[in-house]
Amino acid sequence: MKKILLTLIFVLGTFSFAQYNKGNTVLVWTKLKYKQSLEGIEGVSPKDWAESFGEVYSKRNKANKYLQSSLFLSHYWTGASWEYHELKEYRSMAEADKEQQESGAMNRKIWPDEDERRKVWEAVNKYRELGYHGDAHVWENHVRYHKKRKKSSKTPDRTVTTVVTRYWKPLGTVEEGTSEERQKMMDKYHRQVTMKNDKVLSQRMVTHYWSGEMTNGEWPVTFITEFASMADADDTETESKLFEKAFKEEDAQKYGKYWFGKHEDIGVFYNDVSFNK
Repeated sequence: MKKILLTLIFVLGTFSFAQYNKGNTVLVWTKLKYKQSLEGIEGVSPKDWAESFGEVYSKRNKANKYLQSSLFLSHYWTGASWEYHELKEYRSMAEADKEQQESGAMNRKIWPDEDERRKVWEAVNKYRELGYHGDAHVWENHVRYHKKRKKSSKTPDRTVTTVVTRYWKPLGTVEEGTSEERQKMMDKYHRQVTMKNDKVLSQRMVTHYWSGEMTNGEWPVTFITEFASMADADDTETESKLFEKAFKEEDAQKYGKYWFGKHEDIGVFYNDVSFNK
């Protein structure tokens, strides 16, 4: 009986932060591929690629009423050089599905002339491996912890984006741990560390929705963080100083007790800013 009770406490402690929270959004990560060789294909060049993809992404992003925000990631240190990734934020999975269902109609509205529409997609498709679509992740995006990139002439055309997963402990195993206190500490970190860190251009915090796994109640929390350069991404000193200033010893202990002392590096990517929404 005691063993059953302890198991129930563990499950309930985990369950308390395993729910989809009202007001949050979903983030869908899709992996796509370029052709591995462009040899023999007429008209390909970096300039043509930028113009062709820019035509599609800028106009579709503007016309897409379901898409809340997006990133366009490509190879930096992670994966193959011919892979690229779309990260798209929607209010719900229902709206993500609607975007797919209405995609053809959206294209016809943007490019009503059939010949022009065909040429637009031919220009893009000569670079892409058609027929490939990899569903990498579907996450819950915690809107309260979304730091948005400010519009600035200093933002480079290509930024550096890191994807790192840390792990929350099950609440039932944290001494005097509560969901209210954990949120209070997370709010404080976001407000006084992340938001004040000028090296961080943008950041999204996402958790399990349809992808990923739980082991022994460890709850993965993934941070998608955008920087102007790799040097800024490597700078841990700024974050440490902001943390030391904001969190005195008692609050530092309160914040730290909810985390396992480990992380997983998912990847380091380029982000093409002009293709973002």
